[in-house]
Amino acid sequence: MAKKESSIQAGIKKELIRLGWHVEVLSCNAYQVGIPDLYAFKVIYEDGNPVEYHRWIDVKRPKGSTLTKHQCQKWSKWDAKGLGVWILTAEGQEHLLFEPCNWREWWKPRYDKYVAKKPEDILKDLL
Repeated sequence: MAKKESSIQAGIKKELIRLGWHVEVLSCNAYQVGIPDLYAFKVIYEDGNPVEYHRWIDVKRPKGSTLTKHQCQKWSKWDAKGLGVWILTAEGQEHLLFEPCNWREWWKPRYDKYVAKKPEDILKDLL
């Protein structure tokens, strides 16, 4: 039987805390749709200088998970401004948090309908 997303999230949170991350579990309501499951923060000293890592993390099951309409919309806007979302599917993937965000790897062509096009893109499509 596949693990529930909530148990995957609990394991990821526990592991991140063990590795020195501060982790906040986010519970959203009807007015906060599309917000990732976790916010994690860590300071690492590189050459004596503090480097801050802020990560928005969404937890998904390894198979069968999809992005919601609101995630597609919100994360596309965030991405356009340089803010990333990291998707983790299991403990032991913490190294991904030091790589470029990976939410776009989950994108499917059917999600395109959720993201509004710019007027100039609509005109290009028509021509």
